[in-house]
Amino acid sequence: MRQASATGRERTRFILLASIQTVAALIASMLSVHLLTLLQLRGVSLAVAVGLGALVGPSQVGARAAEMLIGRNRHHPIWTMLASVSLLATGVWLLLASRSAIALALILYGAGNGIHTIARGALPLVLFDPQRYAALMGKLATPSLIVQAAAPSIGALLLGAGGGNLVLTTLALAATLNLGLCVCLVALVRR
Repeated sequence: MRQASATGRERTRFILLASIQTVAALIASMLSVHLLTLLQLRGVSLAVAVGLGALVGPSQVGARAAEMLIGRNRHHPIWTMLASVSLLATGVWLLLASRSAIALALILYGAGNGIHTIARGALPLVLFDPQRYAALMGKLATPSLIVQAAAPSIGALLLGAGGGNLVLTTLALAATLNLGLCVCLVALVRR
């Protein structure tokens, strides 16, 4: 009975983690491909949109460096995942809600996206059997890679159907869903 319970918890953790990674991949892929268009639809010139888009990369690197410094305290990788998902959600919602805070929105989004790459690799190593790590990473990556490939086309369909606000609203709702999934995973891990 105890073994079945442990297996059920492991399966639930796997499903939650795969879902979090898949939704994060959807957001990152759709936003990276359509960012310049979305910014222009928000009234930003192409030159300024390119400049604002250039904030994402340094934000990713800066957040990774900060995580490496903070990570020396050996906190559980679930907190890195929660921080990444929270930053992504905050950045996307801010991008939707405010035309005057686009730079801050992209910095927060970039930071969340940057540390997500750390959490994506570290968390499975702690949650599951390390000897199955390689096979597990392949299983975790499969749905997110499929969604990553489809996201730009889905984004284009949303742009055609309802414009930039529809795309940003969809991404914000997806980011909120992801935050909820991550909170569920945190609760499961803390048990």
